[in-house]
Amino acid sequence: MTSLRAKLLVLLLAIISAAWLATAVFIYFDAHHEIDELFDAQLAQSAQVLLAQAGHDLREAREDDDGIATEIAGAGHKYERKIAFQIWGEHGRLLLRSASAPVEPLAAQENGFSDAVIGGKAWRVYDLQSEEGEIRVQVGERHAVRNELAASVAQRLLLPLGIALPVLAALIWFAVGGGLSPLRRIGSEVAQRDPANLVPLAESTAPSEIAPLLHALNSLLGRLEVALESERRFTADAAHELRTPLAALKIQAQVARRAENEVQRGAALDNLILGADRATHLIGQLLTLARLEPTGGSAVLMAECDMAAIARQTLADLAPAALAKEIELELSGPDAAMIRGNADMLGILLRNLVDNAIRYTPRNGRVDVSLIVEQGRVRLEVTDSGPGIPEQERQRVFDRFYRILGNEAAGSGLGLSIVKRIADVHAAKLGLADGGHGTGLRVSVDFS
Repeated sequence: MTSLRAKLLVLLLAIISAAWLATAVFIYFDAHHEIDELFDAQLAQSAQVLLAQAGHDLREAREDDDGIATEIAGAGHKYERKIAFQIWGEHGRLLLRSASAPVEPLAAQENGFSDAVIGGKAWRVYDLQSEEGEIRVQVGERHAVRNELAASVAQRLLLPLGIALPVLAALIWFAVGGGLSPLRRIGSEVAQRDPANLVPLAESTAPSEIAPLLHALNSLLGRLEVALESERRFTADAAHELRTPLAALKIQAQVARRAENEVQRGAALDNLILGADRATHLIGQLLTLARLEPTGGSAVLMAECDMAAIARQTLADLAPAALAKEIELELSGPDAAMIRGNADMLGILLRNLVDNAIRYTPRNGRVDVSLIVEQGRVRLEVTDSGPGIPEQERQRVFDRFYRILGNEAAGSGLGLSIVKRIADVHAAKLGLADGGHGTGLRVSVDFS
């Protein structure tokens, strides 16, 4: 697990070091430039002093008999070998030189500054001649002197960084730790909470930087509370709804056991089978609804689906149930109606709509399934000739386990709840209206 504290420490130290290093590099080059200007001025001034002195004292100087120019001995200073001068007379005769100067000219260029390489070392040389041209002075200085001084400036600047870096690291470590203390406090508060405690965390005292995290956590806690409450209601409702068919099964089993003849036993067993079918249907509906709950699984996979093909298959599957009640089941619409959705869920939606229509439509009735495609939008309609739903109850029929009073048709009260959930997943608009000729019910699903 990576440490945010360590990351911040490394990042801050890297930024400080980079900024300090960049400053040192800038100061090094700037100092080098200023040192060059200063030392060049000193070279020029030294050359002028030597030229003036030579004009008074050395104009009559003569070479020794062996032809060797006068050499001034050094004083032994460590920088003395890095500084040299030469005084030349007429006809290119070397009159005087320092101990560190060669017998050849320091530079070939006359009058001014130049760079030269002498004995493998880089030199800065200034050449100056008298007005008569009789005396020529060359003063030189090794570039190493300037480089050492500029490097010394940069080193003196970087040295405090090396000393201060560990201290800065410790200070930043504790400062970042203090800044992250609200996160540790929130983590401790969440860890100590009871699993059933979904009260939002306090946002007012938190720093603004972690306010988005707290807001997201509180939003998650809110959604969890809604989901858990939904699960609790679902479990309670399911237990209540299952209790009735299970009790009916038990009663029919007891009747069959106490039957005095085969006719009574057969009737009781038929009722037992019918009750088992109803319980099976209810359990299937409950499982379907549980899979469709917002907290009931992974994200729904969407793809291009042909609603017309789904409708044909669904009506073929439910045709036996319609025939058993002598209900006319009809599909109308185009051969293809493409929408983006989940084919399995769309099949469940249509199956529940048609199954509900068949259940609530009396014998010799009619159920029409229509697909309408307009401007790229698909509209599904299921119309029956049953008793319909009073307008004041049309919103409540989407509630789980809700059944209209006085309706004797067998059902779990979950069919339209399942339809509503699938429609929501597909962002479809669900509508209820009267069927044709003012009777029955028309359920419409508009897919965007």
